Amino acid sequence: MTLWHIAWNYLWNRKLTTGLTILSVALGVGLITAVLILRDETERRFVEEGQAFDVAVGAEGSTQQLVLSTVYFIGQPAGNIPYEIYEQLQKDEDVERAFPIGLGDSFRGFRLVGTSADMLKYDWVNRITGEPRNTFRLREDGKSRHFEKPFEAVLGSAVAQQSGLQVGDTFVSTHGLMHIEGAEAHEDMPYTVVGILRPSGTPNDRAIFCDLASIWHVHEHEYGTASLTGADTGTEADVDEHAAEEGEDHAEEHHEHHDREVTSVLLVLKSPGLRFQFMPRIAERYPDVIAAIPVDEIQKLYRELLGTARQVLLAIGYLVVVISSISILIGLYLSIIQRKRDLAIMRALGAAAGEIFGAVLIEAFWVTLLGIGAGWFVGTGLTYGLGAYLSERYGFAITAFRPSPDMVSAYSAVLLMGMVAGIVPAWQAYRTDIARDLSDV
Repeated sequence: MTLWHIAWNYLWNRKLTTGLTILSVALGVGLITAVLILRDETERRFVEEGQAFDVAVGAEGSTQQLVLSTVYFIGQPAGNIPYEIYEQLQKDEDVERAFPIGLGDSFRGFRLVGTSADMLKYDWVNRITGEPRNTFRLREDGKSRHFEKPFEAVLGSAVAQQSGLQVGDTFVSTHGLMHIEGAEAHEDMPYTVVGILRPSGTPNDRAIFCDLASIWHVHEHEYGTASLTGADTGTEADVDEHAAEEGEDHAEEHHEHHDREVTSVLLVLKSPGLRFQFMPRIAERYPDVIAAIPVDEIQKLYRELLGTARQVLLAIGYLVVVISSISILIGLYLSIIQRKRDLAIMRALGAAAGEIFGAVLIEAFWVTLLGIGAGWFVGTGLTYGLGAYLSERYGFAITAFRPSPDMVSAYSAVLLMGMVAGIVPAWQAYRTDIARDLSDV
């Protein structure tokens, strides 16, 4: 019988002690695993979404608030900007595509995102890998299509699943971005579902897309102005005066758009390398708006807020592993005391002191390795559950089974701590006094 079999048999002769020690290791490893997976996956998913747009332009306020509210549909936007800014940005020589975003209404807590049909039809690719992203792929049911006129809506997959709406159904929106009982509903201006998107694991799953004009018409009908806030943005005299300054050819256009607003404008530049050159241009031309690079804002958010939380959770995980290592040390040490006679007999039968030392270290190795394996299952199971919540709550699907170099390093550190914890009891076994221990038999 080899030392590995001897060590294994000794462990399972003490099932309860061994099981509790493995559990303590598994809890620490599970926490470390969950933190590392969630850190890597959430950052990967947020950055991937942030890379879709090169620049976001919106009302004065926090740049992170602008990005979170209009790219990820989280939180409240700071305000709105004139529609004319979108028209001017659309004509910029460095802009490949400009997409207006209008927020203000919702349906059962799902945001209505007013935009242009071009945003859904655009050939979206991962700006890092060049792979197709397919974030706006329609469900292949033979009925789904993109919206073509006001009050036609395309539902994200989570919206369709949770609301039960199908192509051809109608619904009415409520004012505001949150679901509040008794909120003002636009009963006389219903939307018709014309398409449902495939699941994409992005915030689009929890959004409802419609023509920007739909949002304008609702607010113009309710408040007498197309302003997304319901506020009048200028008098008719102001418009006439402004139109006269620029010429009669533009008078009709100004009458049509003088009170139009958008929450933000999302830009895709002809090259990602133009981002930093484009930002000062925005600040110079439009002093009353702000611009942000979405991927930079998300990475800054991770560094400033989530980075600290991650370090705290990792520290707690390693603290649990240290306590587990102490448990391994105590458990093996007590086991050596109980097995003094067995060890003395092994020595008398010809086992070398080094073999006894190695057998105890092998026990520590088995306990730690089994704890790491159990901890991996605990951590991935926890991550899977949290991933399901994030997907339902924010539309971010994460992969719970994606290994990383940091995870391998963490497991190696845990295994090393377990082996170090086995040195003291192994040394105690190594120093077995054969004559004294056999005299107690």
